[in-house]
Amino acid sequence: MLIKNWIEESDDNAKELFELERTVMLAKSLQDNTEQKRRVAEKIDARIALDEAVGKAVHARKRRLWISVAASVAVLLVVAGLCLFRQPQVKMIHVVALNETRNVTLPDGSEVYLNNNSELQYPEVFSGKSREVKLSGEGFFKVAHDKNLPFIVEGRYIDVRVLGTEFNFRSHDSIDNSVSLLKGAVKVTLKDQSHDVHLTPGQKATYSISAGTLNVDETNASVDGAWHDKIIPFENANLVAIRKILTQLYNVTIELDKGLDLDKTYSGVTVYYDDIDSTLMQLSYTVPIEFIKTDGNIKIIPKRE
Repeated sequence: MLIKNWIEESDDNAKELFELERTVMLAKSLQDNTEQKRRVAEKIDARIALDEAVGKAVHARKRRLWISVAASVAVLLVVAGLCLFRQPQVKMIHVVALNETRNVTLPDGSEVYLNNNSELQYPEVFSGKSREVKLSGEGFFKVAHDKNLPFIVEGRYIDVRVLGTEFNFRSHDSIDNSVSLLKGAVKVTLKDQSHDVHLTPGQKATYSISAGTLNVDETNASVDGAWHDKIIPFENANLVAIRKILTQLYNVTIELDKGLDLDKTYSGVTVYYDDIDSTLMQLSYTVPIEFIKTDGNIKIIPKRE
């Protein structure tokens, strides 16, 4: 009641109390309670000194007010300090895949496949308003759906935000970064948040390090993620389409012999190997082809009888 009556006396009194409340809120946000108590005490002492200058009667009444408010401040500081000190520290898990691929199951049931020479960091328990992880290298994500907790992957140059989906994320220091979406929907954002794009299945967002641009193209997203399950799928694909898939996977130039039937289509899967020679050999069991490799150049020819 004392504080209420004092506020109603003038707008200046209300402003003074607002400033003190602001000091309290600032104190609650910091861990150094001792320092904040000192600052608040200095403000109170200064105010009391000012009151003494304008008269003992006014001073006595305001002193009671400030002592009351100061007591409230002290209680708030102690409570804030206890909350800060009792706040549990979340343990971070650091997974590294060196010369192998690794499968990681996250606390929410999401699955992440790490490619060779890739790293993933994530908390032991997801807390707060989002599920956040950090990726360096390449990872294939199968994110468990949770409409209340967005899933965020922080990369080197771009970040990905999703609810539940499957996508492949390449996050490197020295080569272009990309996100290929297989299922669901994602938002890809530049680190400085100056630009973002939304992807639908079958699209790929690529960040050019040299140009600093983020572009979207149509892609065979399942091919970009073929490394994680070692399967290359193709459906009603002729040899021109199969060549495109192999070029996308291995970044090589492949020549098709004129004697090949380019109209015939094939459906199925073949095993993905780290080297294209083994993959072509596996493919030849399904598609009637052979290949010749000369000085790094590959030519696909019809299978000889």
